[in-house]
Amino acid sequence: MPTGILTSFLFWWWFTRRLAPRIGWSDIIVAPPETAWTGTDHDMPRIKIVNTGRRHALDLQVWAQLRLPHEVDEAGSPVSLIELPTSVTWLPRLQRQSYRYVRMCLGRVPPGELERCGVDPSIDLPTLLREHTDAAVRVYLFAYDGFSGARKIFVSPDYCADTLVTGAFEPGIALNAHPAPS
Repeated sequence: MPTGILTSFLFWWWFTRRLAPRIGWSDIIVAPPETAWTGTDHDMPRIKIVNTGRRHALDLQVWAQLRLPHEVDEAGSPVSLIELPTSVTWLPRLQRQSYRYVRMCLGRVPPGELERCGVDPSIDLPTLLREHTDAAVRVYLFAYDGFSGARKIFVSPDYCADTLVTGAFEPGIALNAHPAPS
């Protein structure tokens, strides 16, 4: 019986470490400078995800939340969670050693949802993060491994005003960014 438990544990460890997808996140959220704005979703702040695994990641699902802490309300909650639309909600495949940008589209949140939380609906995400220093964006990603079919959930770091950079990401799979000149 101990041998069976040990081999089951070792198989589980090997399966979750070697046969599950591997995704890397940028530690920062990047907003393009106003001089580069095009009037489209490309003006929105973005994060970068990279498939660092040995195989393709399949059926990626992306979901983001805007977290706004506040005083405890009548429901007993100390934080309001707002579903934050992204430029990508589903990707059929992310090839190994490739990347994708995920833009945070605060303008697509219904105005009533933002007003409920005491936020001006005409505000953009960088301004909101700077004005509400305790606000944060958290991104969740679900992905399957291309060979084993193992599914894994990835949770980003919390992106807040301290992690906001105006500039652009480095090309390729690097997760660093070049700040825009002031």
